[in-house]
Amino acid sequence: MKLAFTLDTHGTCVGQLRDELLPLEELAATWKFPYDIFFVWRVLPESYGRKTFRRFDSRDHTLELDISLSYEQYQRMSKHEQREVLGIHLYNYLSESVAKYNKHADKEAQNQLLNLVKKWMLENNWLDGKINQARKLLSQDMDLYEVSQKLQMPLEEIEYILLRMNDYEPTDVHPDNIAAGKAPPYHL
Repeated sequence: MKLAFTLDTHGTCVGQLRDELLPLEELAATWKFPYDIFFVWRVLPESYGRKTFRRFDSRDHTLELDISLSYEQYQRMSKHEQREVLGIHLYNYLSESVAKYNKHADKEAQNQLLNLVKKWMLENNWLDGKINQARKLLSQDMDLYEVSQKLQMPLEEIEYILLRMNDYEPTDVHPDNIAAGKAPPYHL
């Protein structure tokens, strides 16, 4: 099967995160599934009003998942946060979408695909990644420095996670996005 991810974004870490999915695309090429799945992530300003949608093309046996994400929201997130939010969104939308087109893939094939994707995502911090692990450790009153060392994350990021856990809502662009913004844009 072919599993592919493309982008329409600039100024967030989503382009870098898309590159992290290349090994998943290569692995998926070895899987058996009745149709191909193509994702498009559009990180766009909310003012565009773009909506998420899916479409199944019976002639080409492809499922197209066009996902719109809030540029303003992603601007305030660290790269790790973006990875985990994307991972949850990706997995949930994939699960919902393959279930919707069940006449093209039976329940057994769907479950097998979802299990393979979930396994890869867990192993690569796309689900239950470092941000979630840090939250768990911080909620157990582990010291910030200990959490930083245990997860091998910068202390500043652990402090940021703790602030977010205590309802701090940042208004500025996260430094990870500033660095990503200096890279060439990723176009569709």
